[in-house]
Amino acid sequence: MSSSSLKWTPHCYPHTRRSDHVDVYRSGAGGEVKVSDPYNWLEKDGEEQEKWLAAQEALARNFLDTHPDRIRLEKEIRASTDYEKFGPPTLRDDGRWYWSYNSGLQAQSVYYRSNDSELPDPAFGAGGEVFFDPNVLSSDGSVSLASASYSRDGKWFAYGLSRSGSDFTNIYIRSTQNPLTDANNDLRLPDELRFVKFSSIAWTHDSKGFFYQVRPPASQPVYTLELLQRFPDRSSNDPSNSDKVTTVTSGDKDAQLLYHKIGTHQSEDLLVMENPDQPEWLWGAAVSEVDGRWLELSVSRDTSRKNLLWLADLEKEPIGPNFHWIKLVDGFEAEYSVIGNDGSIFYLQTNVDAPQYKVITVDVEAFRRASESGPAHIKDFTNVLIPEDKGAHLEDASILGHDRLVTIYKRNVKDELYIHDLQSGKQLKRLASDHVGTLVAYGRRTQKFFFVWLTGFDTPGIAARYDFSEPNGGKADGTWKVWRETKVGGLAGGGGFLSEQIWYKSKDGTKVPMFIVRHKDTPLDGTAPAIQYGYGGFSISIGPFFSPSILTAIRTYGFVLAVPNIRGGGEFGEEWHLAGTRERKVNCFDDFIAASEWLVENKYAAKGKIAINGGSNGGLLVSACVNRAPEGLLGAAIAEVGVHDLLKFADFTIGRAWTSDYGDPHVPQDFDFIYPISPLHNVPVNKILPPTLLLTADHDDRVVPMHSFKLAATLQHVAGGNPNPLLLRLELKAGHGAGKSTELKIKEAADKWSFVAQTIGLKWLTDSKARSIDRLLHSPWCGRFDNVPKTYEFRLCRGVDRSIRETECRS
Repeated sequence: MSSSSLKWTPHCYPHTRRSDHVDVYRSGAGGEVKVSDPYNWLEKDGEEQEKWLAAQEALARNFLDTHPDRIRLEKEIRASTDYEKFGPPTLRDDGRWYWSYNSGLQAQSVYYRSNDSELPDPAFGAGGEVFFDPNVLSSDGSVSLASASYSRDGKWFAYGLSRSGSDFTNIYIRSTQNPLTDANNDLRLPDELRFVKFSSIAWTHDSKGFFYQVRPPASQPVYTLELLQRFPDRSSNDPSNSDKVTTVTSGDKDAQLLYHKIGTHQSEDLLVMENPDQPEWLWGAAVSEVDGRWLELSVSRDTSRKNLLWLADLEKEPIGPNFHWIKLVDGFEAEYSVIGNDGSIFYLQTNVDAPQYKVITVDVEAFRRASESGPAHIKDFTNVLIPEDKGAHLEDASILGHDRLVTIYKRNVKDELYIHDLQSGKQLKRLASDHVGTLVAYGRRTQKFFFVWLTGFDTPGIAARYDFSEPNGGKADGTWKVWRETKVGGLAGGGGFLSEQIWYKSKDGTKVPMFIVRHKDTPLDGTAPAIQYGYGGFSISIGPFFSPSILTAIRTYGFVLAVPNIRGGGEFGEEWHLAGTRERKVNCFDDFIAASEWLVENKYAAKGKIAINGGSNGGLLVSACVNRAPEGLLGAAIAEVGVHDLLKFADFTIGRAWTSDYGDPHVPQDFDFIYPISPLHNVPVNKILPPTLLLTADHDDRVVPMHSFKLAATLQHVAGGNPNPLLLRLELKAGHGAGKSTELKIKEAADKWSFVAQTIGLKWLTDSKARSIDRLLHSPWCGRFDNVPKTYEFRLCRGVDRSIRETECRS
């Protein structure tokens, strides 16, 4: 939109004090480098920061709320979100089925269960009885279920609650005979485990307790009874405490693995693992699924695809700090993930000598015997069960149906699901071969069935069940049946959306794939507006997804959705990931800008009408491209919870773990490639910047809000005369994205897309055309793609109950 038609007055920003603070770094090429940081005071809470934020929020709200379409758009998004949502069911050891369900606009999904071993009719409604309703724990939906795990005997349910979206959780325990339906009559046990972060809940098979990880506050790096006394308990459902949650921003260190026995105080928990010499190491624990014999410990030091893998024999040793660990992998050389085991034979998924991943077996007992007499290496005790497929990335592998290995490959960013014989690795069957999109398998080895969750641009939210045939001469035939597909009420009809995948060349000639979704009536004449979403980091793949808010924006404004799968992601394995890391991080930005240029050159979108969007690492992507893209190419930019200060990201919370992708600014050689691309330090002076909206949240303890605060202040200072608005939106009582209530998602989406419509100058489509597009929106949905994914700079979901984990990752 031209500055003459946009109602915006430059130089209207709130006053922001500039300090004379200077940080000193070392350059590998130039020695000492002094870097001004005039807004370092925005890193700390205080009265000055509070007043500044109030002024920024008032400015942003004044602009957003004056758009005549804002209220109408929010109503449309709310209507498109108001339909039944559900998760695939799981049969637990108490003989009941459990699943998640949301009637439409509930703040958090509710967990239901069957009355007996029969799975209820999936035709409509919630079915069954309420088992766990997190909505009763807060009046505004700010308390969410972050993790959960059931004991082996099915009698106990351990669960982690997050408040205001924090990564810190409190773990509680309740009998499965005592559902949570009323906070005033909460029959959970008195056990309360605090300071839990990035933790699994790994039950021992005697169902007496579980392993979990704590991250004590930096002021008390050792877990003690005195720590609990200094930080007294706060009831999760006490309204008087709801605003007292503070965001811990200090660097995460000194993780400890503990064992909790049901019915005891947390101060009595057994210390299993810590390493003061390696304070940044993290402990991902699991107990072997079938035999319960082995404690499997995956040790991470950052977000790279490398880990240590240690095993302890729970049958031979008492739980405690003196385990004789079998250090199967004792160097950060590659990634090894446990799939399962048969006695001492372990099945592992690994990228060692296989950037696209493969499945191997290893004899742990043979390794242990050899290691007792001298150094031993896992490579000498492994056999390849499923070789690397050079043309597809092995995303996941699970042992299901007793003796079948189920794999999910990503080939050209589209998932393929296969069933293999566990002993030979032979591929027996492919399921859902006609589906173009994303697949997730849910099941257990001890059961003769599993569920598949299918999502995509036009087919999201289908739950299908596969029943294995009984062993009969090695046959792998089984029964595939759709269990349930959500229908979107209020958006009746079907058809009309077109999705395609194209390939374009980036700046260095690399071919990059991109998904494009549009309405069939959208002309390819170079006049359409576009929403371009990207991520490009931490080996995380962005597959086809479904978003009610984006479809509403397409319906009302005629957008084209473009999703380029840029380098840095995991779409094509570890080589594709590494091509977008460290000194190669600039490839991500070049790939994303080249996608915008391709859209214009091929008349999918108009120059100056492309709105780029991304969250977290994707927020970094957006702010970097605002600085680097040719002037006039972009029409708007929305950076959500972004990593904008690349010189200080490692100093806060889990940021230190990201140095594997970004580099370490305190290492001189790394500083030389980080400083030139850091968005905060490279805002151009003599360039017209596109309208930019920075989104963050007050309780984000993943990517702390200071990144957005300081970038907003810098943009407004350096480009204060810019003809386009440069605004900051702060969400209250919210974190990095997970656990955000439905209502907050709706309001956030309305702000985002009305900002784009207002700044680009889009008009609401006529009712007749809107109705023609409305017929497209007959699809199910699960998830967090209502905001589009902010994904995860830290991926330690291992061992967390999958039904909870996947809901979080998509909600």
